[in-house]
Amino acid sequence: MITATNLSEEAIIKQMLHWIGFRTDTAKNSIFDDGLQSFNDIKQMSAEDVNSMATSFANRTASNGRMYLGTRRIKYLKALAHWVQDFYRTSSIPTIVGLSEEIFKRQMDRAAAREVIRKNMVRQAKTSAEAASPGPLQKETQWKHWEEKFTNYARAHIGASGVPLSYVIRDNDTPLTSTSYPDFVSRTIACAPLSGEFYDADKTTVFNMIVSFTTGQPSGDWVKETLKFSDGRRSMQALRNHFAGEGNATRNLAEAERLYQSIHYKNERAMNFEVFLTQCQRMFNIFDKEGEAMAEEAKVRFLFRKIEHPGLQGAIEALKASIATGTAISYTTAANHIATAVSELPEVVSRNTRNISSVSQDDNDSTSSGIYNKDGSIKTGHISGWKSLPFKDRKAVIDERKRLGIRFQKKVGSNDGGRKLSPSDANRLKQLEEQNSKYKRRIKALTRKNNSNPDNDDQSIDAGDQFGGKHAKKKAKKGS
Repeated sequence: MITATNLSEEAIIKQMLHWIGFRTDTAKNSIFDDGLQSFNDIKQMSAEDVNSMATSFANRTASNGRMYLGTRRIKYLKALAHWVQDFYRTSSIPTIVGLSEEIFKRQMDRAAAREVIRKNMVRQAKTSAEAASPGPLQKETQWKHWEEKFTNYARAHIGASGVPLSYVIRDNDTPLTSTSYPDFVSRTIACAPLSGEFYDADKTTVFNMIVSFTTGQPSGDWVKETLKFSDGRRSMQALRNHFAGEGNATRNLAEAERLYQSIHYKNERAMNFEVFLTQCQRMFNIFDKEGEAMAEEAKVRFLFRKIEHPGLQGAIEALKASIATGTAISYTTAANHIATAVSELPEVVSRNTRNISSVSQDDNDSTSSGIYNKDGSIKTGHISGWKSLPFKDRKAVIDERKRLGIRFQKKVGSNDGGRKLSPSDANRLKQLEEQNSKYKRRIKALTRKNNSNPDNDDQSIDAGDQFGGKHAKKKAKKGS
């Protein structure tokens, strides 16, 4: 294991070549002299350069230093380039202090895997870019969400140095190399240098992104003053100064204070517990963004104080007892514990039971109290439990009937036995009743006319009267 901290750059490079597999001084000197004389040489080296080097050595004569690198050493030379480049991506200087051959090779393998990840991110960016797009920045109220979406959009694109482009618009100017990060990609975003040829190319790319989302919008006026620089970092700062300046921060804090005072959890009917937790997290995020972050203990105390449901006091008291004994309980742990207790409340259990029962009913059953058919359309016929349906459901049914021109089914007279007709049959019945009424009026009018002139000629006599009908009998009586 290397413990010396005063090794020259040449000594460090030759030690790494030894670990890679170049065991003789002749082999190490040949590789060193051919193109690996400094860390900057290695930083600029690509996989194609390594392949060319291997071909060049293989084609030499024996007297001129012919050497076959072999697959394993070629692989490690490529990984060495990625390993050195990773140091520059995080504003660090390559070092082998504290490394042995075994540890060094593990780091080579990790550097090679990171290169594979970067290539995958480049491929994914081509397909996910449109989905991650923040869209145009049209007004001030969009800023908070737009900034988050744009940062994610920039993170999905890899820059010239292999670092996600979101590093160009990060908050910190100085690389935060002493901070721990959850993954290497996050470390590169926070630590990549904001200078150099790679950065100059990346800031122009980010500038073009910002222009594409602000051109033609009021927000574009705040970017125009940076057009001559083609600097995405400068343009983003101009937008932040306008949309997230002191006045915006004051409004954000006022919103957080309003939530701090107003949100409570009383029961599921007043506010769903998940919605309550979402509102709490929104408030915490605002305080954190504006530099007034709440401590973890303060978040837990806030959670306990804002829950007013009597059925949850037992769970809260149990958490308080754990804290009193010295157990450290985070806000997330407390929220999850109480969420479990909420799921066991009687009103939640009964509601879930009703939902399961409703789902288990046959959608084709006409006695179902739901307003939807199996295909998702709204029922327009008879619905069981109509009066017990929510107002919005009944209104949806009525609106659908009006849209289709359907009159609600009604019971007909005794001739029908009280049977319910379909809308088309009911409409046909109404037409027949109207026609029947018209014929009845005509028959009645004809009857009155005949009664007013009993001695009219034979043309007014029914054919049946000639064979002993009522009119024939009257005539015979007169003749006698």
